[in-house]
Amino acid sequence: MLDLEHDMQAVFYGPDFALQLKRVRPGVEDLQFQGIVGMTDREALEGHATATSRTLQCPGLVDLRADDVVQLLEAAPQLGLAEGGKLRVLDVPERVNDGAELVVLLGSTRS
Repeated sequence: MLDLEHDMQAVFYGPDFALQLKRVRPGVEDLQFQGIVGMTDREALEGHATATSRTLQCPGLVDLRADDVVQLLEAAPQLGLAEGGKLRVLDVPERVNDGAELVVLLGSTRS
């Protein structure tokens, strides 16, 4: 039988692909988890431009919401991200793979 928490962690979110991250939300205890930070291109301005956005893919059991802050607990130099860097969850997480995983768009924490 599939053990979502263990199997996702062991197969997809191990140290080969995933980064150690921390979710920070006011009034709630911080949550450490593993996730895959990447980049995606999306059409903008009715197809006249392409915008690149940072994304985060993580297990579906992670409690993420729009406006949460995700802090990197290790560096990802290939993505230009330093340890301690912070990114904001821009929108409601999208559930993929029958809800087993979440995909969110990330943006700057600066106002």
